Amino acid sequence: MNKSNQTAIGFLGGTFDPIHFGHLRPALEIQQALALQALYLMPNYIAPHKAKSMASAQQRIDMVQLAIQDTPTLQLTTQELLRPSHSYTIDTLKLLREQYPETPLCFIMGMDSLIQFDSWYRYQEILSYCHLVVSHRPGWDPQFNSVISELLRKHQISNPTQLHRSLSGHIYFQSTTQLAISSSEIRDLLATNKSINFLTPQSVCTYIKEQQCYK
Repeated sequence: MNKSNQTAIGFLGGTFDPIHFGHLRPALEIQQALALQALYLMPNYIAPHKAKSMASAQQRIDMVQLAIQDTPTLQLTTQELLRPSHSYTIDTLKLLREQYPETPLCFIMGMDSLIQFDSWYRYQEILSYCHLVVSHRPGWDPQFNSVISELLRKHQISNPTQLHRSLSGHIYFQSTTQLAISSSEIRDLLATNKSINFLTPQSVCTYIKEQQCYK
């Protein structure tokens, strides 16, 4: 592990189709709890054949920008969307490491992703490029298989300041507010002409209506 004298930055991927408070509140809590210099929201690539009922890539970018426009510590990166096809996490992390060679990188995931982390493509290499920050609801005590348990034994830390002292290699658990909101629920409400107010920022609600993103 390379030592660092820079403040870490975070990355949270998702389709954000549309972005909502269930994404935004945990992202802000993680940024503040870990004292990250910024947390970047990273919209995922969606294959064209899967995108018929989805917003376009540009619309998803616009919605993220609207949602975070008054929160300077939350930023947007189009790293995933610039790629011509679906990419594995390891490929994205390699590009981010090239972009930020001397900055600690924190890749944020949910507990459900950690549970199946050993099924990810080249998962053994991921911690050489970043730290993993696992967002979870308070009091959740999941059962891990032997592979994940061993990873945690080797890499888990309890002091978040360690995330800033090295470029990669740690796993840290961060309790966050888990709001029962989903993008698919929002799309279903829109499909039946019901209001989505208070599920996503008003600027996003207005944009969806004006652009007719899910019609």
